[in-house]
Amino acid sequence: MSRSLNECRRELRSIINELRDIEWGVRHDFTGIGQDLCGDCIDKVADKYEGVLKRLNRVDTNRLASWMRDND
Repeated sequence: MSRSLNECRRELRSIINELRDIEWGVRHDFTGIGQDLCGDCIDKVADKYEGVLKRLNRVDTNRLASWMRDND
């Protein structure tokens, strides 16, 4: 149980890092095409994923495993 949750956390962190890299690239490598607006949109998406990751980090895997055993 906790292994797959940890995998989700790592994958989500990887996605967030990629979004931040894309945002940086858009803001610095493109000009005159609304790069700030585009960068802001990417930033908002990454922020939402950060919020999800914070929630995942608060999950008590012992409590979740106990709940799953009780509901089998």
